[in-house]
Amino acid sequence: MAQKKEKLQSIAIIRAFSITLVVAFHAYGMMYANHFPKLKEIYHSTYFTINQFYFINIAMPMFVFVSGYLFAFLIAKNKYPTFGYLIKNKTKRILLPYFLFGIIMMASTNNFHPLELLNGGYWHLWFLPMIFWCFLLTYLLHKCSFFTKAKWKLVILFVCFGIALLDKFLPRILGLHNLSLWYCWFYLGWVICHYKELIINIITRYKIIYLLFIIYFSITIIHPTEYGNIHWYSELSQTSIIIALWYITELVDWNKHKFITPILSFSNYSYGIYIFHNWIQLYLISKTAQKLLPLEKWAAENIYLFPFFFFLTSLFVSYILTRLILKTKIGKFLIG
Repeated sequence: MAQKKEKLQSIAIIRAFSITLVVAFHAYGMMYANHFPKLKEIYHSTYFTINQFYFINIAMPMFVFVSGYLFAFLIAKNKYPTFGYLIKNKTKRILLPYFLFGIIMMASTNNFHPLELLNGGYWHLWFLPMIFWCFLLTYLLHKCSFFTKAKWKLVILFVCFGIALLDKFLPRILGLHNLSLWYCWFYLGWVICHYKELIINIITRYKIIYLLFIIYFSITIIHPTEYGNIHWYSELSQTSIIIALWYITELVDWNKHKFITPILSFSNYSYGIYIFHNWIQLYLISKTAQKLLPLEKWAAENIYLFPFFFFLTSLFVSYILTRLILKTKIGKFLIG
C-alpha cells in the first residue's frame, strides 16, 4: 500500500510541475500579447521562443498524460463501475465547471460569446471538454475485451500518435475536435500506468533514460517546433521527456524528503488553478490595473523581474482562490 501511495506521489509531483509551467506559459505570453504595445517587440524577442517552443510543449502533453495515468489507477480501484456513473461523474466534475466558470469569465471580461462554450474552444478552458471525451473513449476501449491485451494497447497508442499528425477532422461540438490531437497523451499515461513496473525495469536494465534525454535535447535543438505545430519528431521528443521525467520521479523515495508535503498539497489544487489562472492574469494586467499601478513602467524597467513576479502573483492568487472556493459547499461540489 505504501508503494502505491509513493507512485501517486510521483504523479502528483509531475502534475504540480505541469500546472506551474502552464501558468508560466500564459503569464509570459501576455508580455508579448499587446497588453503593453510599446514593449511588445522586446518581450517577444526575449520570451517568445522559450515560451512557445519549450515551456508549453512539455507542460500540456504532460498535464494530459497525468490525467490518463490517474484514470488508469482509479479504474483499477473500480472507481467507475459503470459507463453511466462515469458520464454522471465527469459531467459534474468537468462540464458543469466548464460552463459555469466559462459564463462567469465571459460576462466579467465583456467577451460574451456562448457559442464558443458549445464549440469547446473558449480560452484555456478548451482543456476541460477535451479531457471529458478522453475519459469516455478510454472507458469504452477498456470495456472492450479485444483491446485489453498489451499488443493492442500499443497499436492503439501508435495509431493515436499518427492521428495527431493529421488536421483536426472531428466536429467542433463541445471540444470533440481537440480529441484527435490530444488523446495520444492521455492514452500514453493510461498505458504506462498499466505496465509501469515492466517499463521501469526495461529503462533501468538497458539504461534507456540516457537515450530519452539525448532524443529530447537533440530534437529540440535541431528541430524546435512551436506549440500547435505537430510533427513526428516533436511527438518523439515530447514522449521522450515525459517518460524520462516520469521515470525519474518513480525512482525517488519521496517520503524521505520533507519538502514533498507542500508540493503534494499544491498539486491537489491544480484543477482549480488551471481554471482560474488565465482569468486572474487578465485582471492583473488589465487597463484598470494599469491605471492603478505603473505596470508598464515596471515592465519596461524590469523585463526579467516583472514577468517573473507577474507569473508568481497569478499562480499564488489562483492557488488562494481555489482554496477559498473549496471551503464552500458549492466549491467542493464543482471542483472538489
